[in-house]
Amino acid sequence: MSNPSVIGPDVTKSVLNKDLISKIMRSVTEKEGFHFYIAIGKPTDETAVSLADFVEKMEAVDVQSVNFHYPRKDFEKWILEVIGDAELASRLGRISRMHMGIKGEALRNQIIRALKVRLNEIKPPPPATSKPPVFGATSGTGRTRELF
Repeated sequence: MSNPSVIGPDVTKSVLNKDLISKIMRSVTEKEGFHFYIAIGKPTDETAVSLADFVEKMEAVDVQSVNFHYPRKDFEKWILEVIGDAELASRLGRISRMHMGIKGEALRNQIIRALKVRLNEIKPPPPATSKPPVFGATSGTGRTRELF
């Protein structure tokens, strides 16, 4: 039985509803966040509480942390089980199959690339503005003056 609150593999933005997008774009509690370690019992004191935050932390965290977590599938598990995006988790898992023996900065860069691509696919469109276009500029007096 599949979990309807998890976004499955190969699901694109066109078929995602707002609730699922909101779920994977949300912030979670510190306890549910991804806690970066460089080894068992050696935390980095960095915790990501959303996908956007995860990207920022991934860009800055000690590369030893990337090398520690990736082979254990910790990133995939957190994204699948906490964030609920099976497609992104699957993409992260494919990195090692596509790039045998990848580690260090090359691995970090591939993970960041996959994260950013997915965020761009699912991020909500910018809100439409209801303001009409401005064709002049005000002079500080509230009156519009010609720009030409």
